[in-house]
Amino acid sequence: MPRSRKTSTQPKRKPKKAIIKPKPVYPDYLQNFINEVESKTTLTVHIDQYADGNSYHVGVNQKVGNVHRCIWMVGFVDSAVYLTRFWESEAFKSYSKA
Repeated sequence: MPRSRKTSTQPKRKPKKAIIKPKPVYPDYLQNFINEVESKTTLTVHIDQYADGNSYHVGVNQKVGNVHRCIWMVGFVDSAVYLTRFWESEAFKSYSKA
């Protein structure tokens, strides 16, 4: 009776190369908001563009363990006026107290 093989006859799988996505280019008011939030706090900013125009959905996320939880969100942002409300919001006040 022949012996069973201890190793496979198939070649090893090669790991797939990671796809490097370039960082998106946002308007100045959004990029300034991202830089300000990430430099002053440990929060991260998540931005989605749902329309072809200049309207964006902006969310501010807090890392809790391995999960990012959205603590503040505003939709259809087309100017910096909407983003300045974050600094007076209850979400930021409760974050800064903790």
